[in-house]
Amino acid sequence: MKDCNTCDDTGTDGLESGLKSLINAQLLLGKEVLKLLGGAGRAAGSMASGIGLPKGSSCCDVPEPCWMPLSLGEVKCVLRPGDSGTVCLVVTNGDFRPHTYQFAATGKSAANVGFSTASVTLGPKERIAVTATFTVPRDGKGDEDCRCIDHEALIWVRGCRNHYLRWTVDELANSKPCCHEVVVNDDPDYVLHWYDHFYVTRPCFGAAATPGTSTGVVGVVR
Repeated sequence: MKDCNTCDDTGTDGLESGLKSLINAQLLLGKEVLKLLGGAGRAAGSMASGIGLPKGSSCCDVPEPCWMPLSLGEVKCVLRPGDSGTVCLVVTNGDFRPHTYQFAATGKSAANVGFSTASVTLGPKERIAVTATFTVPRDGKGDEDCRCIDHEALIWVRGCRNHYLRWTVDELANSKPCCHEVVVNDDPDYVLHWYDHFYVTRPCFGAAATPGTSTGVVGVVR
C-alpha cells in the first residue's frame, strides 16, 4: 500500500531522489579524496624529516644586525683535575684587506684558558690555526651551577667581525678525549640589505652602558 497522489503532484519525486543520490555520491568521493591527500601529506612529512630538510621561514624575517657577535656553537668536555682539553681555531680572513685578530676568554672559568697566540695579523684570504687550551685546576673542584656544570668560558675571536664559542667542562675522576676543531670564517658583509633600515641603537634597559663606551671583547656600542 502506498499513499494517494495529491492533486498538486508535480512529478518531481524521481528527480529529487536522483539529486539526493548524486549529492551522497559526491560527499563520499570528497571524503575519499581527503583521505588520500592526508595520507600523502603524512608520507611527505615523514620523508622530509628523514632527509633533514631545513625548516621554512617567512620571507620577511629580519635577521640579527651584522654587528652582533656570531656564534661558533658549543663544545663540551669531561676532564679530571690537572688535565687539559684543546680547541683548534682555524681562522680565515675572507676580506680583501688585512685584519688583526685577537683571541680572548671571558666567563667564570676564563682564567683556565690559554691561547697559543693572543694576536695575529692576517692578509687577504690568509688562514691560521690557533690553539685554545682549557686546564682544570688541581686545587679542588669549583662551585657548579644549577645545571651541574663545573666550568664554563666564552672563547672570543675578534677580527672583521666578532665570533664566540661556548666551552663547558665537567670535572670527573676520569677524563675523556677533548680535542675539537672549530672553523672561523671571518667574512665581511658589504651588501646593503633591505632590512638594514629596521635596526636602531637601543640600549639594554637597566644596563649602565653609555653609547660610545667600550664593552670588553664584544666591541663598542655606537
